[in-house]
Amino acid sequence: MHYTQKQKGSLYLTVVLLGVVLAIAVGVIGVVVNSSNLAKGLGDSVRAFHIADSGIEQALYSLRKQGSVPPLNINCTNDFSSFGASVCSVGIANEASSIVIKSTGTYNGSQRRIQATY
Repeated sequence: MHYTQKQKGSLYLTVVLLGVVLAIAVGVIGVVVNSSNLAKGLGDSVRAFHIADSGIEQALYSLRKQGSVPPLNINCTNDFSSFGASVCSVGIANEASSIVIKSTGTYNGSQRRIQATY
C-alpha cells in the first residue's frame, strides 16, 4: 500500500495518543489497588486497637475485683478467637505511686499498643 505523508502523520498521532491513554489507565489502576490495600490495612489496625482497648478494660476489671495490685500479666487472646488471627496481651505493674497497664492488640499483622495509668 501507498500511504501519503498526511496518513503517516495521523498514524503516529494515533499511536502516541493510545500510549498516553494506556499510561493514564495503568496509573489509575495502580492508585485504586493501593487505596484498596490501604483501606484493608486500616480496618485491621482498627480491630487491633479495639483488641488492645479490651485488654485494658479486662485489666481494670481485674484490678477493681482483686483490690490489690501484684505485677500481673493477662493473656486475653482466647477472648478474641472468633476474630481469627488476633493476639491480646496485657501487663500491669506498680510504678511510683500509680499503676501502669500496657496492652497490645494484634490483628492480621497490624499491631497497636495502649498504655493507661491508674
